[in-house]
Amino acid sequence: MSKHSDTVTSKRSNKKGMTSHFIRGDVIWLNYYVDGKRKRKSTKLKNTPQNIKLVTQQMVPALDSKIATGEIYKKKPKTFEYYGRIFLEHKDHNKTYGLKVEYWKRVIEHFRGQDIDSITRLDCKQYLNTLKMLSRSKSTYKSCMKEIFEFAVDDGVISFNPALGIKLKPEPRKEVEYFTREEVAKIMEVAKGPMIPYLKIAFNTGMRTGEILGLQMGDFKDDGFIHIKRTRTKGMLGTGKTQNSIRKVPYPPFLLDAVKKFQDPKQLFIFGEIDDAQGLRVFWLNILKNSRVPKRKMYCTRHTFATLMLKENIVSLNELAGLLGHSSPKVTLEHYASIINTKNIDLGTNFSLFADTSRSQSKIG
Repeated sequence: MSKHSDTVTSKRSNKKGMTSHFIRGDVIWLNYYVDGKRKRKSTKLKNTPQNIKLVTQQMVPALDSKIATGEIYKKKPKTFEYYGRIFLEHKDHNKTYGLKVEYWKRVIEHFRGQDIDSITRLDCKQYLNTLKMLSRSKSTYKSCMKEIFEFAVDDGVISFNPALGIKLKPEPRKEVEYFTREEVAKIMEVAKGPMIPYLKIAFNTGMRTGEILGLQMGDFKDDGFIHIKRTRTKGMLGTGKTQNSIRKVPYPPFLLDAVKKFQDPKQLFIFGEIDDAQGLRVFWLNILKNSRVPKRKMYCTRHTFATLMLKENIVSLNELAGLLGHSSPKVTLEHYASIINTKNIDLGTNFSLFADTSRSQSKIG
Protein backbone atom coordinates (compact mmCIF):
# COMPACT_ATOMS: atom_id res chain seq x y z
CA MET A 1 0.00 0.00 0.00
CA SER A 2 1.43 3.41 -0.95
CA LYS A 3 1.96 6.09 1.65
CA HIS A 4 -0.78 8.18 0.03
CA SER A 5 -3.44 5.46 0.22
CA ASP A 6 -6.36 5.69 2.63
CA THR A 7 -6.16 3.69 5.85
CA VAL A 8 -9.51 3.21 7.51
CA THR A 9 -8.99 3.17 11.26
CA SER A 10 -12.61 3.14 12.41
CA LYS A 11 -14.55 -0.14 12.34
CA ARG A 12 -17.90 1.56 12.32
CA SER A 13 -20.39 0.47 9.68
CA ASN A 14 -20.62 2.63 6.57
CA LYS A 15 -24.40 2.66 6.55
CA LYS A 16 -26.36 5.73 5.61
CA GLY A 17 -25.91 8.40 8.26
CA MET A 18 -23.02 6.57 9.95
CA THR A 19 -19.63 8.27 10.04
CA SER A 20 -16.20 6.71 10.15
CA HIS A 21 -12.72 8.17 9.95
CA PHE A 22 -9.59 7.25 8.06
CA ILE A 23 -6.04 8.51 7.63
CA ARG A 24 -4.84 10.05 4.41
CA GLY A 25 -1.19 11.00 4.49
CA ASP A 26 -0.87 12.26 8.08
CA VAL A 27 -4.32 13.86 8.27
CA ILE A 28 -7.58 12.52 9.73
CA TRP A 29 -10.48 12.43 7.27
CA LEU A 30 -14.18 11.73 7.77
CA ASN A 31 -16.07 9.20 5.66
CA TYR A 32 -19.89 9.37 5.60
CA TYR A 33 -22.93 8.84 3.41
CA VAL A 34 -25.68 11.31 2.50
CA ASP A 35 -28.61 10.04 0.40
CA GLY A 36 -26.58 6.96 -0.45
CA LYS A 37 -23.68 9.03 -1.77
CA ARG A 38 -20.28 8.68 -0.18
CA LYS A 39 -18.69 11.88 1.13
CA ARG A 40 -15.15 12.45 2.31
CA LYS A 41 -14.06 15.50 4.28
CA SER A 42 -10.74 16.44 5.84
CA THR A 43 -10.77 17.39 9.54
CA LYS A 44 -7.46 19.21 8.94
CA LEU A 45 -6.18 17.56 12.11
CA LYS A 46 -2.95 15.56 12.27
CA ASN A 47 -3.02 11.87 13.12
CA THR A 48 -2.28 11.92 16.86
CA PRO A 49 -3.92 9.97 19.72
CA GLN A 50 -5.37 13.21 21.10
CA ASN A 51 -6.89 14.21 17.76
CA ILE A 52 -8.24 10.69 17.14
CA LYS A 53 -10.01 10.92 20.50
CA LEU A 54 -11.37 14.35 19.56
CA VAL A 55 -12.68 13.07 16.23
CA THR A 56 -14.31 9.92 17.58
CA GLN A 57 -15.83 11.52 20.69
CA GLN A 58 -16.92 14.90 19.31
CA MET A 59 -16.76 15.35 15.56
CA VAL A 60 -18.17 11.96 14.48
CA PRO A 61 -21.22 12.06 16.81
CA ALA A 62 -21.89 15.68 15.81
CA LEU A 63 -21.83 14.79 12.10
CA ASP A 64 -24.02 11.72 12.66
CA SER A 65 -26.58 13.92 14.40
CA LYS A 66 -26.64 16.42 11.53
CA ILE A 67 -27.13 13.64 8.97
CA ALA A 68 -29.93 12.05 11.03
CA THR A 69 -31.81 15.32 11.49
CA GLY A 70 -31.26 16.57 7.94
CA GLU A 71 -29.42 19.62 9.23
CA ILE A 72 -26.50 18.83 6.95
CA TYR A 73 -28.56 19.95 3.94
CA LYS A 74 -29.43 23.35 5.32
CA LYS A 75 -26.21 25.18 5.97
CA LYS A 76 -23.68 26.67 3.64
CA PRO A 77 -20.34 28.17 4.66
CA LYS A 78 -20.48 31.79 5.71
CA THR A 79 -17.59 34.18 6.11
CA PHE A 80 -15.68 34.87 9.30
CA GLU A 81 -16.88 38.46 9.04
CA TYR A 82 -20.53 37.30 9.08
CA TYR A 83 -20.09 35.57 12.42
CA GLY A 84 -17.87 38.42 13.58
CA ARG A 85 -20.83 40.79 13.25
CA ILE A 86 -22.98 38.41 15.31
CA PHE A 87 -20.23 38.33 17.93
CA LEU A 88 -20.14 42.14 18.13
CA GLU A 89 -23.92 42.31 18.46
CA HIS A 90 -23.80 39.92 21.40
CA LYS A 91 -21.01 41.92 23.03
CA ASP A 92 -22.69 45.30 22.52
CA HIS A 93 -23.95 45.53 26.12
CA ASN A 94 -20.83 44.01 27.68
CA LYS A 95 -19.16 46.28 30.23
CA THR A 96 -15.79 45.86 28.45
CA TYR A 97 -17.15 46.60 24.96
CA GLY A 98 -15.68 50.09 24.71
CA LEU A 99 -12.28 48.87 25.90
CA LYS A 100 -11.97 45.80 23.67
CA VAL A 101 -14.01 46.50 20.55
CA GLU A 102 -10.99 47.81 18.59
CA TYR A 103 -9.06 44.60 19.33
CA TRP A 104 -12.04 42.47 18.27
CA LYS A 105 -12.39 44.40 15.02
CA ARG A 106 -8.72 43.71 14.19
CA VAL A 107 -9.38 39.96 14.41
CA ILE A 108 -12.47 40.25 12.19
CA GLU A 109 -10.59 42.41 9.69
CA HIS A 110 -7.75 39.87 9.46
CA PHE A 111 -9.94 36.89 8.49
CA ARG A 112 -12.70 39.04 6.97
CA GLY A 113 -14.06 37.43 3.77
CA GLN A 114 -12.67 33.93 4.30
CA ASP A 115 -15.26 31.14 4.53
CA ILE A 116 -15.24 30.20 8.16
CA ASP A 117 -15.01 26.48 7.39
CA SER A 118 -11.77 27.04 5.46
CA ILE A 119 -9.86 28.53 8.40
CA THR A 120 -7.63 26.00 10.14
CA ARG A 121 -6.12 25.74 13.57
CA LEU A 122 -2.75 26.56 12.00
CA ASP A 123 -4.22 29.77 10.53
CA CYS A 124 -5.28 30.81 14.04
CA LYS A 125 -1.85 30.07 15.50
CA GLN A 126 -0.03 31.91 12.72
CA TYR A 127 -2.22 34.97 13.21
CA LEU A 128 -1.47 35.06 16.95
CA ASN A 129 2.25 34.70 16.19
CA THR A 130 2.15 37.82 14.00
CA LEU A 131 0.98 39.92 16.97
CA LYS A 132 3.93 41.73 18.50
CA MET A 133 2.77 41.74 22.10
CA LEU A 134 2.93 39.77 25.33
CA SER A 135 1.00 36.51 25.56
CA ARG A 136 -1.37 37.91 28.16
CA SER A 137 -2.31 40.65 25.67
CA LYS A 138 -2.87 38.07 22.92
CA SER A 139 -5.46 36.31 25.06
CA THR A 140 -8.06 38.94 24.10
CA TYR A 141 -7.55 38.13 20.41
CA LYS A 142 -7.61 34.38 21.05
CA SER A 143 -10.84 34.59 23.04
CA CYS A 144 -12.42 36.64 20.26
CA MET A 145 -11.56 34.00 17.63
CA LYS A 146 -12.81 31.19 19.86
CA GLU A 147 -16.18 32.87 20.46
CA ILE A 148 -16.68 33.72 16.77
CA PHE A 149 -15.97 30.13 15.70
CA GLU A 150 -18.37 28.94 18.41
CA PHE A 151 -21.21 30.84 16.73
CA ALA A 152 -20.42 28.97 13.50
CA VAL A 153 -20.46 25.67 15.43
CA ASP A 154 -23.87 26.58 16.90
CA ASP A 155 -25.08 27.42 13.39
CA GLY A 156 -24.02 23.99 12.09
CA VAL A 157 -21.56 25.38 9.54
CA ILE A 158 -18.52 23.79 11.21
CA SER A 159 -18.39 20.83 13.56
CA PHE A 160 -15.21 21.76 15.40
CA ASN A 161 -13.86 25.03 16.80
CA PRO A 162 -10.27 25.39 15.48
CA ALA A 163 -9.39 28.00 18.13
CA LEU A 164 -10.06 25.63 21.04
CA GLY A 165 -7.08 24.53 23.11
CA ILE A 166 -4.52 26.89 21.55
CA LYS A 167 -1.88 27.55 24.18
CA LEU A 168 0.05 30.80 24.27
CA LYS A 169 3.73 30.65 25.11
CA PRO A 170 4.20 31.29 28.84
CA GLU A 171 6.41 34.24 29.69
CA PRO A 172 8.76 34.52 32.64
CA ARG A 173 7.17 36.71 35.30
CA LYS A 174 9.05 39.97 35.72
CA GLU A 175 10.17 41.02 39.15
CA VAL A 176 7.73 43.42 40.79
CA GLU A 177 8.72 47.08 40.51
CA TYR A 178 7.89 49.31 43.45
CA PHE A 179 8.94 52.55 45.10
CA THR A 180 10.87 52.70 48.36
CA ARG A 181 9.61 54.82 51.25
CA GLU A 182 12.26 57.43 50.39
CA GLU A 183 11.11 57.55 46.75
CA VAL A 184 7.47 57.91 47.81
CA ALA A 185 8.45 60.88 50.00
CA LYS A 186 10.21 62.54 47.03
CA ILE A 187 7.19 61.91 44.79
CA MET A 188 4.71 63.39 47.26
CA GLU A 189 6.94 66.40 47.80
CA VAL A 190 6.58 67.55 44.17
CA ALA A 191 3.00 66.32 43.53
CA LYS A 192 0.48 68.99 42.54
CA GLY A 193 -3.21 69.33 41.73
CA PRO A 194 -5.16 66.08 41.32
CA MET A 195 -2.01 64.02 41.87
CA ILE A 196 -1.92 64.87 45.59
CA PRO A 197 -5.18 63.08 46.51
CA TYR A 198 -4.71 60.49 43.78
CA LEU A 199 -1.29 59.38 44.99
CA LYS A 200 -2.28 59.47 48.65
CA ILE A 201 -5.13 57.10 47.86
CA ALA A 202 -2.99 54.90 45.60
CA PHE A 203 -0.01 54.54 47.94
CA ASN A 204 -2.14 54.00 51.05
CA THR A 205 -4.82 51.63 49.72
CA GLY A 206 -3.34 49.81 46.70
CA MET A 207 -6.46 50.60 44.67
CA ARG A 208 -6.41 50.27 40.89
CA THR A 209 -6.45 53.41 38.73
CA GLY A 210 -10.01 52.84 37.47
CA GLU A 211 -11.22 52.25 41.03
CA ILE A 212 -9.72 55.52 42.26
CA LEU A 213 -11.14 57.52 39.35
CA GLY A 214 -14.56 56.00 40.05
CA LEU A 215 -14.64 57.21 43.67
CA GLN A 216 -17.34 59.53 45.00
CA MET A 217 -17.36 61.29 48.37
CA GLY A 218 -20.07 58.96 49.61
CA ASP A 219 -17.69 56.01 49.25
CA PHE A 220 -15.67 57.27 52.24
CA LYS A 221 -17.68 55.90 55.16
CA ASP A 222 -17.59 56.97 58.80
CA ASP A 223 -16.47 53.46 59.76
CA GLY A 224 -13.00 54.28 58.38
CA PHE A 225 -13.36 52.26 55.20
CA ILE A 226 -13.58 53.17 51.52
CA HIS A 227 -16.40 51.15 49.97
CA ILE A 228 -15.17 50.29 46.46
CA LYS A 229 -18.21 49.77 44.24
CA ARG A 230 -17.25 50.77 40.71
CA THR A 231 -14.51 51.50 38.18
CA ARG A 232 -14.35 54.32 35.63
CA THR A 233 -12.31 53.97 32.45
CA LYS A 234 -12.69 56.15 29.35
CA GLY A 235 -16.09 57.31 30.49
CA MET A 236 -17.39 53.80 31.08
CA LEU A 237 -18.51 52.58 34.50
CA GLY A 238 -17.85 48.99 35.53
CA THR A 239 -17.98 46.75 38.58
CA GLY A 240 -14.32 45.76 38.65
CA LYS A 241 -11.85 43.26 37.30
CA THR A 242 -12.90 40.33 39.51
CA GLN A 243 -15.85 39.38 41.73
CA ASN A 244 -13.74 40.39 44.73
CA SER A 245 -13.18 43.89 43.32
CA ILE A 246 -16.24 45.13 45.21
CA ARG A 247 -14.71 45.43 48.67
CA LYS A 248 -13.82 47.68 51.59
CA VAL A 249 -10.34 49.06 52.35
CA PRO A 250 -9.35 51.11 55.43
CA TYR A 251 -8.19 54.69 55.03
CA PRO A 252 -6.25 57.04 57.37
CA PRO A 253 -7.84 60.42 58.33
CA PHE A 254 -5.27 62.52 56.43
CA LEU A 255 -6.35 60.81 53.20
CA LEU A 256 -9.93 62.01 53.57
CA ASP A 257 -8.68 65.53 54.40
CA ALA A 258 -6.72 65.63 51.12
CA VAL A 259 -9.78 64.48 49.16
CA LYS A 260 -12.05 67.11 50.73
CA LYS A 261 -9.57 69.90 49.92
CA PHE A 262 -9.45 68.85 46.26
CA GLN A 263 -12.98 67.81 45.33
CA ASP A 264 -15.32 70.18 43.53
CA PRO A 265 -18.77 69.82 45.20
CA LYS A 266 -20.38 70.32 41.79
CA GLN A 267 -18.75 67.14 40.48
CA LEU A 268 -20.19 63.67 41.10
CA PHE A 269 -16.80 61.99 40.99
CA ILE A 270 -13.89 63.12 43.15
CA PHE A 271 -11.61 63.49 40.13
CA GLY A 272 -14.23 65.20 37.98
CA GLU A 273 -13.66 64.91 34.26
CA ILE A 274 -10.51 62.80 34.64
CA ASP A 275 -11.86 59.36 33.81
CA ASP A 276 -8.80 57.46 32.54
CA ALA A 277 -5.13 56.96 33.37
CA GLN A 278 -4.20 58.94 30.25
CA GLY A 279 -5.66 62.03 31.89
CA LEU A 280 -2.97 61.76 34.57
CA ARG A 281 -0.06 60.77 32.34
CA VAL A 282 1.43 64.27 31.87
CA PHE A 283 1.17 64.97 35.62
CA TRP A 284 2.88 61.66 36.39
CA LEU A 285 5.78 62.18 33.97
CA ASN A 286 6.40 65.65 35.41
CA ILE A 287 6.45 64.22 38.93
CA LEU A 288 9.06 61.60 37.99
CA LYS A 289 11.17 64.25 36.28
CA ASN A 290 11.00 66.76 39.14
CA SER A 291 11.50 64.18 41.90
CA ARG A 292 14.38 62.52 40.03
CA VAL A 293 12.93 59.14 40.87
CA PRO A 294 13.65 56.36 38.29
CA LYS A 295 10.87 56.15 35.71
CA ARG A 296 8.22 53.55 36.48
CA LYS A 297 4.59 53.08 35.52
CA MET A 298 1.95 54.78 37.66
CA TYR A 299 0.51 51.32 38.37
CA CYS A 300 3.60 50.68 40.50
CA THR A 301 1.86 52.61 43.27
CA ARG A 302 -0.27 49.47 43.74
CA HIS A 303 2.83 47.26 43.78
CA THR A 304 4.39 49.61 46.33
CA PHE A 305 1.45 49.22 48.70
CA ALA A 306 1.42 45.42 48.36
CA THR A 307 5.19 45.02 48.62
CA LEU A 308 5.63 47.13 51.74
CA MET A 309 2.63 45.53 53.44
CA LEU A 310 4.24 42.12 52.97
CA LYS A 311 7.87 43.10 53.56
CA GLU A 312 7.03 44.77 56.85
CA ASN A 313 4.66 41.97 57.92
CA ILE A 314 1.73 44.36 58.32
CA VAL A 315 -0.77 41.89 56.83
CA SER A 316 -0.84 38.22 55.85
CA LEU A 317 -0.99 37.05 52.25
CA ASN A 318 -4.70 36.23 52.59
CA GLU A 319 -5.45 39.64 54.05
CA LEU A 320 -3.51 41.37 51.28
CA ALA A 321 -5.46 39.44 48.62
CA GLY A 322 -8.66 40.84 50.13
CA LEU A 323 -7.34 44.40 50.23
CA LEU A 324 -6.20 44.23 46.59
CA GLY A 325 -9.42 42.62 45.34
CA HIS A 326 -7.63 39.61 43.87
CA SER A 327 -9.75 36.62 42.88
CA SER A 328 -7.76 34.41 45.26
CA PRO A 329 -4.59 34.46 47.44
CA LYS A 330 -2.97 32.34 44.72
CA VAL A 331 -2.99 35.35 42.38
CA THR A 332 -1.38 37.49 45.08
CA LEU A 333 1.28 34.85 45.69
CA GLU A 334 2.09 34.64 41.98
CA HIS A 335 2.73 38.38 41.92
CA TYR A 336 4.58 38.89 45.19
CA ALA A 337 6.17 35.56 46.16
CA SER A 338 9.67 36.92 45.50
CA ILE A 339 9.36 39.73 48.05
CA ILE A 340 7.79 37.85 50.97
CA ASN A 341 10.10 38.39 53.93
CA THR A 342 11.19 34.96 55.18
CA LYS A 343 13.89 36.39 57.45
CA ASN A 344 11.33 37.15 60.13
CA ILE A 345 10.16 33.53 60.31
CA ASP A 346 11.64 31.99 63.45
CA LEU A 347 10.88 28.30 63.92
CA GLY A 348 13.43 27.81 66.70
CA THR A 349 16.42 25.47 66.77
CA ASN A 350 14.37 22.53 68.04
CA PHE A 351 11.67 22.76 65.37
CA SER A 352 10.42 19.36 64.20
CA LEU A 353 7.23 18.78 62.24
CA PHE A 354 7.36 15.04 62.90
CA ALA A 355 9.06 13.80 66.07
CA ASP A 356 11.83 11.24 65.71
CA THR A 357 10.25 8.08 67.15
CA SER A 358 13.05 5.70 66.15
CA ARG A 359 14.76 5.87 69.56
CA SER A 360 11.63 5.25 71.58
CA GLN A 361 10.75 2.32 69.36
CA SER A 362 14.23 0.79 69.82
CA LYS A 363 13.86 1.01 73.61
CA ILE A 364 10.53 -0.82 73.47
CA GLY A 365 12.13 -3.54 71.37
